[in-house]
Order: sequence, then C-alpha cells, then structure tokens
Amino acid sequence: MAGPPGRRRSGRRRGRGPRRLPAPRRSLARAGAGVGAALLARVRAGTGGVPLRTTVLDGDDEVPHGEVLLRLELHEQPLTDAVLRRCRDLAAAVPPGYEVVQWRGAAPEHLAGSLGRVLGHVLDAPGAGLQLAPRAWDTAAVRRWERAMTGGGDDLLVCAAVTGGAVVAATVLTAGDGPVAEQHDTAVLPGVRRLGLGRLVKAANTLALHRLHPATRTVAVTVNEANLPMLAVNRAVGYTWRRTRLLVLV
Repeated sequence: MAGPPGRRRSGRRRGRGPRRLPAPRRSLARAGAGVGAALLARVRAGTGGVPLRTTVLDGDDEVPHGEVLLRLELHEQPLTDAVLRRCRDLAAAVPPGYEVVQWRGAAPEHLAGSLGRVLGHVLDAPGAGLQLAPRAWDTAAVRRWERAMTGGGDDLLVCAAVTGGAVVAATVLTAGDGPVAEQHDTAVLPGVRRLGLGRLVKAANTLALHRLHPATRTVAVTVNEANLPMLAVNRAVGYTWRRTRLLVLV
C-alpha cells in the first residue's frame, strides 16, 4: 500500500553477474511512503546491522543467495480514457449513508482525528510491520505526516469515505511536476470492509488527480504480493503489474 522505493539498487539475476539499476524517480523514504531508508533502518535494527541488499527482478522468481524479506509488486495505473471511465463508474457507486470527501494538503479540522484512526489501520496489511513504524495517529501526528508528505513541494491529495461525520476509509496520492504521481497508503476501518470503499476512494482520488494535474500520465504504487485485497482493488481501478521488487537480506 505504499509507493515505490527511492534508492539506487544493485541486483543479481540467475546466471549473470550484478547489474546496476536505473535510479528511481525520487526518494520516498518518508512517513508512510513505503520501502526506503526507514524500512532498511528498521530491518537492520532487527538483524544486528547485517548488510542488506534490495533488488528489482524483471521476471525472475529466485534469488541465489539470501533471504527474501518482502516480495513487492510495482503497479502502474495509466490515466487513459478507458481507465478514467472505469474510475468514474466506480466513483459514482457510493453506498447509501456514505459520502466521498476529497481535499488537497491538510485535512479539514473536523476530519483530521478520524483520518488518523483510519491511517493507523495501514498496519493491518500483510508485511506492513516491516514497512511502517507503529504510531499513535492523533490529530497532531496527522499534521506532522501532512507536513512530511508535502515538504518536498509535492501536492498531497487525499480522498475519504465519510459516514456519521467521520472518515472510515481513505487513500493518499502525491503529485509533482513530472508525469508520474505516487499512490501511498490506502486503509479501511475493519467494521466497514467488503463494501467497496477502497475501490471507491481510489477511483475518486484518481479523478481528482486528473482534474488537478492534467499533465500526469501514470500513477505508481508498490504492494506486497501477499496483500490480496489491495491487489484486487488495484486491478479494479486500472492498475497493472509492471515488475517485482524484492527486499533481500544477504
């Protein structure tokens, strides 16, 4: 449920020597942004400082040496007419008793606390404990997170499903000047899962992105391949698999 890593990686493919990979677009080692410096620091702390290597494998399934800690899928959502049409259909299917609320930057004051409660459930996803540090998501933490997400000048786009005046599902995008936006956390409270709220907010946020950043052509996200519900949500809103990224302990 997080964006792609932001470090130059070294890789090894079966029957070949090491290869240097191209530098990703930009660093995502920040609160809630995915596998990056924060993840490496946490894993190192749990392994006594043993050296780590992460590798991107395009089609390979095996690593000759080392232990795979996480197997992640990089998905991309091309903002084609067909994908946008699909998102419009999904965004129009709002369950009775819910409303969709979208904003840029800081959350409305009356929604910040409940947004924090939803974001705390990102850790429910498989492997999320490796990717994200636990935190108490009160309003102050939400405000710190918002500042971190926009500190590099990016536009923070959040879309939430709201009922009874509280956020119960939310998803997060960041967009800059380039053609690729980055999908970050998506979470739904346990009591309202299986209602399609994850699809709803992701689809609505894609439409907001297209409206506010018409030059953006693609949205990228990295998902743990064990997170089957989120993989299904991604397929529903038009994401397709691009490659597999492994975090390997060597």
